[in-house]
Amino acid sequence: MKKEHSDSPWGRKGPSESQGSRERRDFKKSRRPEGRDGGRPSDRSKREGRPPAKREPVEPEVIRTAQGEQWLEAVCGVHAVGSLFHCKPFIVERLYFDAELAPMFGEICKFLAKEKKPYNQVEFDELCRQAGTSQHGGVVAIVRRRQPEMATTKAAEFWAKEGMPLLIIDGVSDPEILGRLARTSAYFGVEKFLIAASRKQARPNEVAYRAARGGLDMVDLRLVENVPSFLKGARKTHFVIGVDLEGVPLPEHMAICPEEDIDKPIAVVIGNEETGLHDSTKQECSALVGIPGSGAIDRLDVATEAALLLQKYLVEA
Repeated sequence: MKKEHSDSPWGRKGPSESQGSRERRDFKKSRRPEGRDGGRPSDRSKREGRPPAKREPVEPEVIRTAQGEQWLEAVCGVHAVGSLFHCKPFIVERLYFDAELAPMFGEICKFLAKEKKPYNQVEFDELCRQAGTSQHGGVVAIVRRRQPEMATTKAAEFWAKEGMPLLIIDGVSDPEILGRLARTSAYFGVEKFLIAASRKQARPNEVAYRAARGGLDMVDLRLVENVPSFLKGARKTHFVIGVDLEGVPLPEHMAICPEEDIDKPIAVVIGNEETGLHDSTKQECSALVGIPGSGAIDRLDVATEAALLLQKYLVEA
């Protein structure tokens, strides 16, 4: 495969057969292995009725820097990549996109060329390889990530002085749901998005970034070492509301908030998508509320629960 170049911005007018054009042409040809019938393997699989071969996830490339260990990972989808360049453009290391979406990325390619970072218009198979999934939406950005900072009660005290609400996620195991929760948090302007540091808690990955549609890059994601211990300290600065099936059905804020806590910003706590909050976490909440329904199913999905609580106690309050 030819080496990618970024010194010539994509789309610039020039000779009909410039060096960059030849390299992109050769790059595309190199991604088209031919079989006996002259077609790509994925095309033959479709014609023969066989499912395409599964692609193994791409292992993150670890980078050690003076600021600590970092790694490269993929962000997929037009909304997620667009938000990434809007919020954190300098963490992008490479960009890949298909021909259909190419006109959308002119300004972004100019930025990457200025930063001497590579970008390329590629075929579907190469996008799959870079993303580690076929659900890439036609664009993949390879970005530099680092371990999120830990949330502390001292930080919560500062956030409370600034009037900042919190959304705390304790035990959500599905990365897609985590992404939707981040999108909900960004939608309601809740910048502080805290997740448990436990092994059962999903972490951001390409699935979460795609589901968040840019939300994960709009929030300040922090890790919480021990959620019950953190809530015990955070109750001094925030009014902590947990979701519980047996809680009071969405009461008014004044009905559950003591007078001495009425001026505190809220902190909404969301538990596992199947089992809800741990008992130890419930004990450290200022109030537990439920969401009434018809009873046909046991509960809503947690992203919808979070949206209802933020609407009720952040927007309406």
